[in-house]
Amino acid sequence: MRLGKLASILVLTLTLIVMFGSLAAAHHSIAGFDNKKEVNMRGTVVEFRWRNPHIIILWEAKDASGNVVQWSGEMASPTTMMQLGMSRTSLQKGDEVVFSVHPSAQGLPIALVTKIVRADGKVIVDRAPVN
Repeated sequence: MRLGKLASILVLTLTLIVMFGSLAAAHHSIAGFDNKKEVNMRGTVVEFRWRNPHIIILWEAKDASGNVVQWSGEMASPTTMMQLGMSRTSLQKGDEVVFSVHPSAQGLPIALVTKIVRADGKVIVDRAPVN
């Protein structure tokens, strides 16, 4: 009886890994971003979300036509970014900064953030890991 129950649990576990394993891998995929292209843009921080699993930054920047576009950028986890010198107070709403990003491959205003420099030239983070 115990052997049958153990086999059932093993089969169920393997089935769940096969079914949902790709979802976990997809979460960390950067396939939707153009990691061969890096864009620098000046923007104003709208929101800075210091949370797991990834830090999220919302900012506004002008496009080539002068229209204001709200961007969303993703960074690594807070733990990883703390090792690079960032903290939950590194950015505040209204901060003027220059972002270096890998933009969306689909042309959407979303990006992976790799570098942030304040308007006064102070580097907040440089070469953040791309997850």
